[in-house]
This record gives sequence, C-alpha cells and structure tokens, in this order.
Amino acid sequence: MNELTTVLNELVADAPVEKASWPDVLARSRKIRRPRPRRRLVLALAVITLLLVLAGTAVGVGISLLTQQDQFHASAPDDPKRLGPLVEITSGDNWALIGWRSEVGICLDFAIPANSPFGCGFPVRGAKPATDASGSGLSTHAVAGFFSGGNLVGGDGKATIFGVAAHEVAAVKIELRDSRVIDASVYDAPPALKTEVRFFIARLPLAELERRRESPVRAYSAYGRNGTLIERVED
Repeated sequence: MNELTTVLNELVADAPVEKASWPDVLARSRKIRRPRPRRRLVLALAVITLLLVLAGTAVGVGISLLTQQDQFHASAPDDPKRLGPLVEITSGDNWALIGWRSEVGICLDFAIPANSPFGCGFPVRGAKPATDASGSGLSTHAVAGFFSGGNLVGGDGKATIFGVAAHEVAAVKIELRDSRVIDASVYDAPPALKTEVRFFIARLPLAELERRRESPVRAYSAYGRNGTLIERVED
C-alpha cells in the first residue's frame, strides 16, 4: 500500500488546481461560447479513480466521469443553471461526451479525469432558446461545434472537435485548415436529455495545426439522410 500511495502522490503532484468560471467562458467567446478547460482537481475523486484503475475494477468510465462533472458544475455557481441531469452521449478510453440542458440551451462537456472543457449556447435549431439574455436572436444553423486542443492536462494528446447538429442532420464533416476533411461520429440525443438535436465528435492528433493561433477548424458541413448538403458553416 505504501508503494501505491507513492504512485498516487506523484501522479497528482503537478496537476492543475484552477477552475474556469462562466464569466471567463463568456469573455473568451466568439460565435459560440468557447470555454477554457476546467482545471479544478478534486483530489479525493482523482485518488478514487486511480485506485479503481489500478485495482482493475469493472466500474465504467462514463459513470465516474458523470460523477466528476456533477461535482464540477455543483461547485461553480456562475455556470448556466442546469435544467436536467447530466447524460453520457458517448465515451471512449478515459473520456466521455456528456450533455445537459441549461437555461441557455444544450451544453456539452468533454470530460477526462480531472479536466473538462465545456460549451453552451450552440446556435443550432432546437439547441437553444430563440432569444436569450445576450440578445443572440434566432438559432438558425444546422450545425455548430468547437475545438478542444490536445494539450489538456490528463489527456491523451488528441485534439477533440465536438458539437451539436439539428435533428435532420445525418452526417457531419469537419473541414480543417490544412484542407483535410474529417468524418465526425454522429449520435442521437439520449432520451433523458429531452431534445431532438444530434451530437457529433471527432478525435485526432493535430499537433502541427494547433501551433497556429487560429482554430484548426475551417468549417462544419451538415448533410441530410439522402446525402444532400444542408449547410456549411464556417468556424
């Protein structure tokens, strides 16, 4: 057990302890609210998660990350008011895409152990109120997303691009600034979210593109079930 304690202490020694607030998110916004990574480390949760991994238990990553996110948002009074539960949309090895309804519309967390960029207010049909306190007006787009870099503390080095699409969208393609076109994985909304919008995510190494100051995403394209382009939205 002494060896395990030493390992855990080394793992959390350099972890970030800051946490972005919702005003920080709004201050950095452009077309949609682009959040700073959450950097609050819940040490007890981190230790529990590491113990479960080291012990080889069958507890799913989605369950532990849902618990983490619930604690993150509960401890951030400036975050948008939540109107429903946190719901896992999809997950992978030590990450999960989590959705929740708020007073400013659908929100998404990209959660990894002890870190989670999140965004709200996607300007997509059905994803946010027709008008809100910012006076943003009608939500008219078929697709919107944002980019989370691969430099997240605790991450696997892959960049993540995720977002929201209107219910009629069957496929989303992401056009990068180096002219590559990426097919995103698209998911229906879980029933607990009580929304008809769909969600997309793509994860890939983008180290070279991330060295630029601008987002590596040039545009998002939404396609219908018959393959017809519904809308191309520049980032």
